[in-house]
Amino acid sequence: MCGIFGFIGKRTRAESIDLAIAIKSLHHRGPDDNGTYFGVSKSDPDVACAFAHTRLAIIDISAAGHQPMTTDDGRYTIVYNGEIYNFRDIRQELQDLGCKFNSNCDTEVVLKSYVRWGKACVEHLRGMFAFAIWDEQFGSLFLVRDRLGVKPLYYTKTSEGLAFSSEVRALMNCGVAQRRISRAGLNSYLAFGSASEPFTIIENILSLKPGCFAEVVGTGTRVAQYWSVTDESGVKDRHAAGEIKSVVRSAILSELEADVPVGVFLSGGIDSSAIVAVAASASERPVHTFTVTFDEIRYNEEKYAAEVASRYGCDHHQVHLSARTALSHIDSLFDALDQPSADGVNTYFVAKAAREAGLSVVLSGLGGDEVFAGYGNFRAFGSMLSIGRAAAPVAKLLPADLKSPFRNTTRRARKMAALLRARGSPSKTYAVLRGMFTDAQVRALQPEQHRNGYVGSDSIDPCSGSDDAVNLYSRLEMTNYLRNTLLRDADAMSMSNSLEVRVPFLDHLLIEKVLCVDGAAKVSGHVNKPLLVEAAETLPASIYARRKMGFTLPLNDWLRAQFNSRATELLADRSGRVDALLDPAAVAMVWDAFTRGERHMNYSHVWCLLALKVWCLRNRVASW
Repeated sequence: MCGIFGFIGKRTRAESIDLAIAIKSLHHRGPDDNGTYFGVSKSDPDVACAFAHTRLAIIDISAAGHQPMTTDDGRYTIVYNGEIYNFRDIRQELQDLGCKFNSNCDTEVVLKSYVRWGKACVEHLRGMFAFAIWDEQFGSLFLVRDRLGVKPLYYTKTSEGLAFSSEVRALMNCGVAQRRISRAGLNSYLAFGSASEPFTIIENILSLKPGCFAEVVGTGTRVAQYWSVTDESGVKDRHAAGEIKSVVRSAILSELEADVPVGVFLSGGIDSSAIVAVAASASERPVHTFTVTFDEIRYNEEKYAAEVASRYGCDHHQVHLSARTALSHIDSLFDALDQPSADGVNTYFVAKAAREAGLSVVLSGLGGDEVFAGYGNFRAFGSMLSIGRAAAPVAKLLPADLKSPFRNTTRRARKMAALLRARGSPSKTYAVLRGMFTDAQVRALQPEQHRNGYVGSDSIDPCSGSDDAVNLYSRLEMTNYLRNTLLRDADAMSMSNSLEVRVPFLDHLLIEKVLCVDGAAKVSGHVNKPLLVEAAETLPASIYARRKMGFTLPLNDWLRAQFNSRATELLADRSGRVDALLDPAAVAMVWDAFTRGERHMNYSHVWCLLALKVWCLRNRVASW
């Protein structure tokens, strides 16, 4: 896993970029090695390319895996971030075609796949990746991101060219993007707790969408999609359910590939326990597992994680996190964010513990709920759509929103009214279910001169219509909450600790198979995620038969007690120009409502504002 940065465009601009700043900005993503490259187009001497790379050595940890990597003839150069789990099979296929290799790393396999197959190379890749390949002969760049968006890839365009990076901050630090807030990014952040792709929190920095590639020639750019989770064939595979076990096992085992030790984040829930069960069955050594525990008993899954670790003979690590310890690391936690987020705190601490234990790679159950229908909303979504459609004639009589956006009204009442106003629209209904602040609150939180008619569903990446509400909701989850919040936070928080997180439940072959299963089979009976439980096979009933419990830190308790004074101080801080982004009176109303215990304002609303305010201050971002 690595950090990448690059620029293609006018030669004079490429020469002016300080690549040392890019390397410094991305050092945490790859502390094992770094390198730079500068090349001039042979077809146009006024066009040039500059690359910077930082390396976290996982596959072929020798110097042979150094990047940027150039083909023997000097024509193609790559910077790559990711892991290709089937790279050995691709390598053998290329060798059979006469290709010769100088290393044992997947980077060279990706590079020579492109040389052989061009942009069609992505069809051969199974894994998580973001990479750029420069063709010096034609002065062109091929930029691509993996199918699910596990690895980030940001870019910004100017009249002088295009710059890209693994992190937003690197683009700002190198001076290719201004530290100016994005109106669209801010609106979606307040609505959902994270900026919705393709936008970021910074103006003119965009995210290349998952399953897309960009071809850049000079200052011209063409973006195209090569894969989409939203594709709807309408045809169910009656054999798919019976094949889930093999594809789950294949995904997990393929992601154990590494030349360094691999561990597992173990919460004690179905997803992480299933990974441990499969990994342990194929490992000759005890699997390293990591669990975070708390003083607050109602947040603890300690006994369930310990039971799984004992059952499968794991080398189990329990990391106890007290409020005092968490508070002492709060500055580092905020520094880890590449963009502000209302989530991700839990990932930061468990990633920190895994890295301190000497690991460079861990597997996570992230995505299990979204793929295997693990939330209660999967069961209810179809009914919500039906009720919304039936209530459409009445819904138009409801006001746009409750009159006072911060008054003490139960969250359930607000959501019920909003669901009726959605009139059965899948994207609008989903926006209500996943929303942070309501549309009226989003507007009220911003200074009056910047309020507009934004509505949360504007930020939702819609999916094609389907009569299978479970699979439709799964697609909406994968293209919105999973992509914009969970994956982004997992990458930022883990890579800030120089740790690679792999997510086998987001293997695209697994997803394609699971989405062929009728939604009813995923929510039937009394067992949560029955397809995954059946695939894991040896899980104890105490793990899959208990009530679902999300992996959440006790932030609600901490903000009312140990974190209270610090949160008050941060929210009241009016230094810099943050007041140009958030209305101080509205922020105070949110904090007051939370501290008074009003049910409509919970800890996530407070943390959302805290993260935004601190991130903007630390990154000197505030102006429009």
